Amino acid sequence: MRKRLVIASALLLLAVLPLAGGGWRGFPEGFFSFPPLIHHKPLHAPFSAPVFAVFAAFGAFAVLLFLFPRRFGFAPPPRPGSENPRACPVVELGPSSPPVPPPRPFPLRGRLGLALMLASWILAWGRFDLPGAAEQHTFFPLWLGFILTLDGWVFRRAGASLFSDRRPAFLLAFPVSALSWWYFEFLNRSVQNWWYPDRMDFGPAHYLVYSSLCFSTVLPSIFEIHSALESFPVLRVRFSRGPRLRIPRAAPVFAALGALLLLLIPLFPDPLFFATWVAPLALLAGALGLARVESPFDSIPRGDWSPVLLPALAALACGFLWELWNSGSSPHWEYAVPYLDRFHLFEMPAVGYTGYLPFGPVCACFWLAWTALLPKRVQGAGFRIKPDRVPLS
Repeated sequence: MRKRLVIASALLLLAVLPLAGGGWRGFPEGFFSFPPLIHHKPLHAPFSAPVFAVFAAFGAFAVLLFLFPRRFGFAPPPRPGSENPRACPVVELGPSSPPVPPPRPFPLRGRLGLALMLASWILAWGRFDLPGAAEQHTFFPLWLGFILTLDGWVFRRAGASLFSDRRPAFLLAFPVSALSWWYFEFLNRSVQNWWYPDRMDFGPAHYLVYSSLCFSTVLPSIFEIHSALESFPVLRVRFSRGPRLRIPRAAPVFAALGALLLLLIPLFPDPLFFATWVAPLALLAGALGLARVESPFDSIPRGDWSPVLLPALAALACGFLWELWNSGSSPHWEYAVPYLDRFHLFEMPAVGYTGYLPFGPVCACFWLAWTALLPKRVQGAGFRIKPDRVPLS
């Protein structure tokens, strides 16, 4: 009961604190309109070279960390068979170090997903002068096709996948994803980091249903890419022997920091534009710690950074595909990021991709928080974290 009370309180604070800050400062025009679309480019602080340099340095640091972890205090990965760093049911490094299972035939779901993904991509970019319904509804089938394609590829490569081995959790990830991304749409009403320039003749019910379908693909996409990364033994243990970092009373410190940032975001939306991703992560990670639900950060004192870095890498890869497919689609989104709005890669400012790094762990925390409220028999079918496991698998 205590666990659920702590997590439910944190989820409530995610919504209440930005509303409190917005009520104090005054809500932006159209904050409560529905559908909640911004049809004009928001006005923000102009480009700032020093701020850009800070985020560019953070991005360069992340790239170097992923490429050269030993330079940052990570020991070489253990030899297969010396220990059992089992991370997921996809590939297991057992005591005798068995080889990766031979590839299986590409499953039917993968073939159907590939066809759906390619057909949707062609319709999204083709400009065939098709009826609006055909052109404006390609996002969900494209990403559903991607999810099924990647799941089939992982199954073919390793003999197991999220759909085949964790099907209840695979299906549950879709509604959890929709709930989670609706939250970020709500938070964006204050910061207005992204907006939708296309006019869509969607009524409220139409917008609610179709947007929820689109939002439902966010977490499954990241989870599938994460599963694909873990199917490579070298990646699964690449960050498992790093610096042992201990922060005294980390859970209450993170929770308080996240709560403070969420309250301040509506008051200072431009300076705290980055807190859209950092504040929910801090609050949820702290709440999971207070509720004694293991979070991705709990393995860091043991030197295992995989539960944080692999989801971050998965979200970054997923973000590249989001921006790629968005760039030629209609409807699509554009960005109005304070201080950083130059040197775009697709619609996103180049250093804006650093925002995907905390987005991976925050997706893991959202998953763990929402599912912690469910009955134990349902939680047992999901993605769990144990000392010798990586999350999201």
